[in-house]
Amino acid sequence: MFFNRVVMLMAFACVAFIGCDRTPAVDTRAEADAIRDLDRQWQAAVDARDFDKILSFYAPDAVEMPANAPIIVGREAIGKWFESWLTDTTVSNTFAPEVIEVAASGDLAYDRGTYRFTQHTPKGRVEDLGKYLLIWKKINGQWKALADISNSDKAPEGQ
Repeated sequence: MFFNRVVMLMAFACVAFIGCDRTPAVDTRAEADAIRDLDRQWQAAVDARDFDKILSFYAPDAVEMPANAPIIVGREAIGKWFESWLTDTTVSNTFAPEVIEVAASGDLAYDRGTYRFTQHTPKGRVEDLGKYLLIWKKINGQWKALADISNSDKAPEGQ
């Protein structure tokens, strides 16, 4: 009889501990909305040419893979790249997220959309349309851009 009570008590304790060990489910919709809000803030920072704010969205070891250019590694290098073209007041760069998908774990997400780049040059107006894929990672409770790649929809010159 004593043995049965001990076994039942141990079984109850195991069930209770297993039930308490569950991590709460991630609200992926709320996380996607948070990233969508970051996209809006990022676009506003690009429009304002606020380089410090733009860089705040990137992880320290982020990579930027711009269309028709080599890979750029690290937040500091990405900042120099932004300054190399965004200081030109004739430049307009807009992006529009279409899909934001958050992993069930709540620590990784991707953001897929389109972009439009225009610039007025001595040779006339330059325009590029394309698509992007941005990988977000939650670092210390904040979403940070880890890898950003864009691809032009235009064929290379001469084709």
